Amino acid sequence: MRRRDLLSAFCIAATRGRAAEPQFECIDTHTHMHRSAPALLAALEQARWRCLSICDSREIGDQPSILSEMIRGTKALHIESRGRIAWATTFDARTFESPGFADRVIADLRRDFDEQAVAVKIWKNIGLAIRSKSGQFLMPDSPVLTPIFAAVEKSGRTLISHLADPDVAWQPLEGNESAYYKTHPEWHMYGRTDVPSKTAILEARDRLIARHRGLRVICCHLGSNEDDLSQLARRLDAHSNFAVDLASRVRYLARMDPGTVRQFVTKYQDRIIYATDFVLPRDDDARAAKSLVSLHQREWNYFSSDVGLPEPILLKVFRENAIRWFPGITASV
Repeated sequence: MRRRDLLSAFCIAATRGRAAEPQFECIDTHTHMHRSAPALLAALEQARWRCLSICDSREIGDQPSILSEMIRGTKALHIESRGRIAWATTFDARTFESPGFADRVIADLRRDFDEQAVAVKIWKNIGLAIRSKSGQFLMPDSPVLTPIFAAVEKSGRTLISHLADPDVAWQPLEGNESAYYKTHPEWHMYGRTDVPSKTAILEARDRLIARHRGLRVICCHLGSNEDDLSQLARRLDAHSNFAVDLASRVRYLARMDPGTVRQFVTKYQDRIIYATDFVLPRDDDARAAKSLVSLHQREWNYFSSDVGLPEPILLKVFRENAIRWFPGITASV
C-alpha cells in the first residue's frame, strides 16, 4: 500500500462501531493490478468483491514505455480471474504529432475492446507534461484527440480521466498531503509559470465532456475537485455524461462533516462510484490481499456507519453505478 492509502486507512479507522457487511457483491472500479495474483483473487472471491484494473501511460519526456508489458499482464490477470478482475486499456499520447497517430491508437484500442477492455484511461501527463515540438501542452480537448474519443464513444466503452491533481499540487510543500509531491517533484506545480493552471486543465476537460455527449466520462479522484464539493456539484449539474470515482479520496470526505457528505452523496447517488486506487505490489500477494480487503471493509464502514447512507444508496455507490457506467464490468471470460 502507498502512504496515501495508509493515511486514508488511518483517517477512517475511528469509525463508530463496525457496520453490517454488504449483502451484495461489491465492485472496486479503480485498481492497478498487472500480473498473476492467486492469493489476491481467492481473497476477493471470498469477500465477494470484483475489481477494475486500469492500465495507464504515465511516462513523460523520453522515458521508455512499459505499456505493452502492462497491458499483457492485465489481460492475463483478467483471464486468470475469469472476469472477476475487469480491465481498462490506455494509450501513449507522447507521439501525438506523428503521422497516423489517431489511426494507430484507435486500431490498438479496438484490439483491446475485442479482448474485453471496458474502458480507456487518460492520465494527467495530458495537460501537465506532454508538449508539442513548439512547446505547447497537449490538452484534453485538443483536436488531435477528438477522433480517439469519438471512437471510444462509438464503441460504447467508457473514458476514464485523471486530469490535474489536488489543490496541494499548486501549493507550498507542507502537511500530510504534500508527501506524494516530495517523492514525485515532477508533479509539484507550485511556482511553475510554464504549465497550465488547474482551472485551465479542468475547463479543457469540461469542453471534452460537452463535445462528446454520448461518451460516458468517469473522472477519477472526485474529478480533482476533492477540495471543493461545490465546484464538483456544478460540473455534475452541467454534464449528465460525467461521473466521478472515490479512488484515494475517501480521506478528504472523512475530514468533512458527515452530514455534508451524506447530503452530497444522496443528491448525486447515481454519479458516484466506489474505488480505491489500490496498487498490487511486486511480491507478498497474501499481505496485499489482506490490506485490500481491510481497506474495503473500513471504507464500507465509513459510508454505511459514519455517513449513514441507506442500503439503496450503498448498493448504487458500491455496485450498481459501476455496472451502469462501465457496461461489461461483470462479464465472465
